[in-house]
Amino acid sequence: MRNSRLPRSDSPRHVVLLGAGHAHVTVLKAFGDRPMPGVRLTLVTRDVHTPYSGMLPGFVAGLYAYDELLIDAAGLARYAGATLMRGEAIGIDPEAQTLDVRGQGAVDYDLLSVDIGSVPNRAPGAAGIPVKPIGDFVDRLDVLGRAAAADGEGFTVAIVGTGPAGVELAFALSMRLRSGGRGATIILVGRDPEILSERSPRTRRRLTRALADKGIRLATGFDVIGFEDGELRAADGRRIMADTVLWATESAAAPWLCDTGLALDAGGFIAVDATLRSLSHPSVFAAGDIAALPDPRPKAGVFAVRQGPILARNIRHALEDTPLGPYRPQRHWLSLLSTADGSAVADKWGLSTEGRWVWRWKDWNDRRFVDGYNAVARRTPR
Repeated sequence: MRNSRLPRSDSPRHVVLLGAGHAHVTVLKAFGDRPMPGVRLTLVTRDVHTPYSGMLPGFVAGLYAYDELLIDAAGLARYAGATLMRGEAIGIDPEAQTLDVRGQGAVDYDLLSVDIGSVPNRAPGAAGIPVKPIGDFVDRLDVLGRAAAADGEGFTVAIVGTGPAGVELAFALSMRLRSGGRGATIILVGRDPEILSERSPRTRRRLTRALADKGIRLATGFDVIGFEDGELRAADGRRIMADTVLWATESAAAPWLCDTGLALDAGGFIAVDATLRSLSHPSVFAAGDIAALPDPRPKAGVFAVRQGPILARNIRHALEDTPLGPYRPQRHWLSLLSTADGSAVADKWGLSTEGRWVWRWKDWNDRRFVDGYNAVARRTPR
């Protein structure tokens, strides 16, 4: 049985937060609200502003400016009294308790928490534009728009992934290209027989109908194995011609985690117990998409947000050598899915409803989340 106690030390304990994901912004706020004597924090992140994934479709559709999506992670680090290190992690040595940051060497830690999200799981070697990291995707949107404008209705975009991310992106991109006078063809592609396999039949019917009403083509049961020379290929031999592909598929983990010695699940995600602590190394926690929970849930932002307060408390308890509490994921979770036209569909408990009021509810929820953290970030001067 693993020893869950952290080594005792008279010097300040060093907590390193890798990634500025939805759970870690909560941890930063919690430590700013209630600092812990004898503990120093470091936030290691590539980007100092964290895009809130729930608002990405609204940005693509032109309903938000990009700045409205961003949580000021650097400001939250200041509020928490944390050192900000900009960089990209390329390795962890959990035995030596070091984090390797590209161009900056090894960073020692007493406790490490990983919240680096995930990337779409695309076919090996396939070209196209992954939806994550969001910042990179946003940088390539304008290029896509110019290409669509040049070809007009002859331009075809295939979106691979028929979960919530892919469905919302299809509506959003359709709105973006239509509003710019660029009548491109959009095809939503997925291996499942229907869209939104984890939502209620009524929600699936509502959104399948809405896709058709907006002229978005649907190719289900299409298990993509590659995209090359403008051709999207399925395992059963079918082909779809497309000028570009957007990948909004199920999540994949950072490949470098395979070389760390941490316990991982079959998909390469960090295996944790109910307290979000690594199954193999008690000095490591993980949350958000990168964590493989004992009671798995979809890789969705709603779960990372709910994990944040539990993670903050358990980091504190681990440092105090007091019992950790479990994270109990929701069995039924609310989905608010935008159709990018001022309306949205709500789904929970097998129930489904739609309307402009649902969009206003979603918009209020999302803005409140982002604006709340940014208000905290502004409390500490630069």
